[in-house]
Amino acid sequence: MLVVYAEDDIEDYSFFTEVMELIDPQIECMNAMDGAQVMKYLEESGVIPDYIFLDVNMPTMDGKACLKGIKSDPRFINIPTIIYTTAPNPLDQELCMQLGASYYLSKPYSVAEAKASIQKIFNIEE
Repeated sequence: MLVVYAEDDIEDYSFFTEVMELIDPQIECMNAMDGAQVMKYLEESGVIPDYIFLDVNMPTMDGKACLKGIKSDPRFINIPTIIYTTAPNPLDQELCMQLGASYYLSKPYSVAEAKASIQKIFNIEE
């Protein structure tokens, strides 16, 4: 499984990869520092990830703009795209769901919480 995670905070990305390792050591994670890097990766790599996780607040291209770009391209529209943010906002959540997000998750502060919420998305039971 390949997961692309757009996150400009390296500590948050490290936490995320730690959780992925606990879920399944075979999960490959690719980090993008912003939405523009995700779009470039999708355009140039020819590899379609199994999931894309997007932080909302990032430089250059934020998560909402990236989500809009992903869901407006027929090649990428079916990739499950998850908004994963420390700043949950009901208006952002509503907008992201309208734009085609599969899920809108608040970043948990514990590994156990993160693991449980991501396993639900991946349909993995403990």
